[in-house]
This record gives sequence, structure tokens and C-alpha cells, in this order.
Amino acid sequence: MDWQYFVGHHLQREWFKNAILHDRLASTFLLVGPEAIGKRTFAKMIAKTLLCTNSSPAEFAPCGKCEACIQIEVGTHPDFIQIARDQDKTALSIDQFIGREEARMREGLCYEIRMKPYSGRRKIAIVDDADTIGVEGANSILKTLEEPPPGSVIFLISTSLQRQLPTIRSRCQVVRFQGLSQEGLATLAMRQGLTNDADEANQIARKANGSMASFHVLLDEELREFQGEMIRQLSERPMDFIKFAKAIQANVESAGSESQAKRERLKQLIEFAQQHYRAELRDLLHQSGISPEPKLQCIQRCLEAKEHVDRMVAPAALIEAWSADLAAI
Repeated sequence: MDWQYFVGHHLQREWFKNAILHDRLASTFLLVGPEAIGKRTFAKMIAKTLLCTNSSPAEFAPCGKCEACIQIEVGTHPDFIQIARDQDKTALSIDQFIGREEARMREGLCYEIRMKPYSGRRKIAIVDDADTIGVEGANSILKTLEEPPPGSVIFLISTSLQRQLPTIRSRCQVVRFQGLSQEGLATLAMRQGLTNDADEANQIARKANGSMASFHVLLDEELREFQGEMIRQLSERPMDFIKFAKAIQANVESAGSESQAKRERLKQLIEFAQQHYRAELRDLLHQSGISPEPKLQCIQRCLEAKEHVDRMVAPAALIEAWSADLAAI
């Protein structure tokens, strides 16, 4: 992939392009924005830009075909480090940062990024699921974030600035990302073969609020209908939270017998609610005399609920508490 093929995030591209051109690229970035909008792919594109052997970084035009670009794409480049939360874990482990107990500081991201670059250029790391860095993990990586090796670049991928510990936030340059445009999302979906029908792609993209994860889910027509029902119930005054919670629970149960599938479904439904409140908040910004605070509180409550899903809180209790809190707000 090259930048011409990459979809969206033009302002962020221009910002990094100028920083690289003028040799003002920082060492540690916190990329913040909704799930599945291309933040991880963006970070990989910057890695290709910096390590491509057929194009200089200042050209901001990685070829996508040289050995370095191909190795970054498949995750085998010796100067490109990626870590992500294991699916059966609730958080990134301290071992991923500083190595297993029997090999502390002889393996892990903090060790690898201090090794001399194989290419002679620089080391680049991506920390996915950075929302799940706990206190222990944060303490283990702070020195690396504060005093990174010369020329190294670290990207932390996050969905919310509020989910980052202050010690992490203060050591990173925050770059905010928005959801993809309807046109961009439809283009990406057709390119990935999710649908060959342009009308269907645009119809689903309208409801997916810029998220590729939502688009995947909304390929299921029943879920598209349920999203509409969710929004109707969330818009009722007063909101019947018991009815809402029962509907959410039933839909989560329909995801299958696997607990992981149920958790992913619940996170997606919470995301639908969060998208609804974001849309309402955008509408409020064009009005006067109406406080945006309740919408902001609902968005924050959705963020907390998704975090609780990741922490394996019992779904039934989580759904009931989340629904009651939204109704109260």
C-alpha cells in the first residue's frame, strides 16, 4: 500500500509530511480516535515512509514494493516492533514491555527499541490496544517514552484520551483522528470485497459512523434493524431502561455460545449508542442555549462500559448498570 491508496485522514497526513520534511518529527505519539478507522494502518504507513529503501522520508512516498515496505506490511521488519493485547487477556502485559520475569530487560519492546537499527535508520514501534495499559505496564514503559533512543518513533493506538493514564498522556504528542467519511468508508469496504454493490456500501456506510468495525457488523441486516431500534429507544423521553437492557441482553445472547463473541457484540452495541450520542452532540453544536453536558456524560459512560467489557465484567450486570445510567443522565 502507498499513500495514494490509503483512505482518509488527510490533515494528519499533511501534519506528518511537514514534520518529516522539516526534520521535526517527535519520538512518541498517541493516536486517538474511534475503533477501526485506520489509526494502526496510518502508523504502519509512517513506518514505511521512514524505512522505505526506494524513497527518502522527505519524499513522503514509500514505494510499497521494496523489501522494507513488504516486511513492514507483514510484520517481519527487524526495525519494526508491534505489540497488542492477547485476546484472552484484559490488558497488555508487563512482559510485552520489559520481557518475561526470567529475562527482564533482555526482551520486550523497551529492550528491542534500544537495539541498534538493523537498517541503520531508526526503530519504530506500534503499541496497539494502548487503552489497556495498566499502572504496572505504564510504569515499565515510562522511561522509554520519556527518553526514547535517538531517531526512534513510538505510536500508541488509543480510542480515548480519557482512558490513558496521566503519566502516559504527558509523555506523548496527541494526534486526534475522526471517523472515515461515508464515501471513504464505502470505498474501503468495496476495495476489501465486503460488498460489490455501491448502493449497499453507501447505505451501510451512512449508519456505520466512519468505523470499519461497525460496517462489518452492519452487513447483517438484522443488526442494522436493531441499531435503528436502539436509537429509537435511546431517544425516548423518559427512556425505559429496563426494556432497553432486555433488548440489549437478548441481542448479545444471539451472538452465539462463545463468550468472546458475546463480548465483541456487546462492545459493538455500546459503540452504536456512543455514535448516537456523538451525532446528537454534533447537532447541539449548531444550536444555542442547550447544554451539551448530558451528551458528553453519556459518551463518557459508553467509554467506561466498553472498558468494563474488556475487563471481563459480568455482561448482565454491566448492561443493567449502563442502561440505568444512560436513562438517569
